[in-house]
Amino acid sequence: MHLGLILPNYGESLDAERLAAAAVAAEEAGFDSAWVTDHVIVPEEHARVYGTIAEALVMLGFLAARTTQLELGVSALVVPQRNPLVALKQLTTLDLLSGGRIVTAVAAGWMEGEFRTLGADFAGRGQLLNEWLQMVRSVFEQMPGRVRFDGEHFRVDGWLAPALVRPGGPELWVAGVSRATLRRAAISGVWHPVALKPDELRPLAAELRDQRADSRVILRIGVRFLGEPDHGRDERGRHAIAGPPQWIAERLEEYVDAGADGFVVNLDYDSPGLEERVAQFAQDVRPLLPAARLV
Repeated sequence: MHLGLILPNYGESLDAERLAAAAVAAEEAGFDSAWVTDHVIVPEEHARVYGTIAEALVMLGFLAARTTQLELGVSALVVPQRNPLVALKQLTTLDLLSGGRIVTAVAAGWMEGEFRTLGADFAGRGQLLNEWLQMVRSVFEQMPGRVRFDGEHFRVDGWLAPALVRPGGPELWVAGVSRATLRRAAISGVWHPVALKPDELRPLAAELRDQRADSRVILRIGVRFLGEPDHGRDERGRHAIAGPPQWIAERLEEYVDAGADGFVVNLDYDSPGLEERVAQFAQDVRPLLPAARLV
């Protein structure tokens, strides 16, 4: 079962050493991956949550130098609001710097005001992401050396090197909960939904596996340790899990029964004591989780 951690690269307590310490704690606790969040310049109405944020791909380079085994990713990289070809080069460079430890989710994006600020096309973001995924898969197969791709949004004919460290290139997950997201995930092989309830996840996971039987589902979900079970909510008011360790493990097991193969957990990223909560999750929750679905 895959287990990842949301890192504190956003929020009022943002600090470089705190961010690195959380990643090191995750690595020492046996987590498989650690994740930063992607926004660039958000409108004022979203500043309370995302106004203070460190740029995601730059952060992965910093974290690659502070860890040795942990996979590093963005949950989720909003490709259509960036220069997509530059994003491709950044990911292949991070593959080199990390020794092949980059695994990142990609998304079409939801914050229209941020697209407007960055001069990106909000209406066409889904089509652009679809073609970008096709282009990246083709380019990874051609590297190193001359790479070519002829599409509607991308016409590439140039040199892309050095060789990829990770066979096949950085692993790409697809984030979101729409039908279009499921179609993209059937191509990439990994779906990364956020904050769904088990009864919401179950039919969508089944639909994905009707399209691709070996697909994996890695859910991002907020988890908070409390003395008694509670109706949890994350920083954006989305569904989360809150309660004692046994309760948390039982709720996560419901997700496994619904089709999840792993989790990227937000352990109250912006509150003091994150490293201690990472250790507590590894010690008190992870041993109680069932094995992931076999494919």
